[in-house]
Amino acid sequence: MRIRAAAAGVALLAGLAAGCSQSYEELTEDCLSALKVRTKDDKGKPSECEGVKSKDYTAMVVSVAIDNLGWADEDGKFDENKMLDDVTPGGN
Repeated sequence: MRIRAAAAGVALLAGLAAGCSQSYEELTEDCLSALKVRTKDDKGKPSECEGVKSKDYTAMVVSVAIDNLGWADEDGKFDENKMLDDVTPGGN
């Protein structure tokens, strides 16, 4: 997984060196990919996320956390019942 993130970083640098700039959509996709492969020990903002708007970055961090905790439904949307089952004593 880290190899994919590193490859994306190298591709970004190559594109910038060639005078190409990444679209905001591509930037957020790279950021989301980096957030998904990050380990529990990685607390800082990935370099792939530099340039992402603060609100967008926060939304991506929360989305990845909800997914990692298993609180998303089949469509990837937050499922309050899954969260409540997880945090309520006697829940699943």
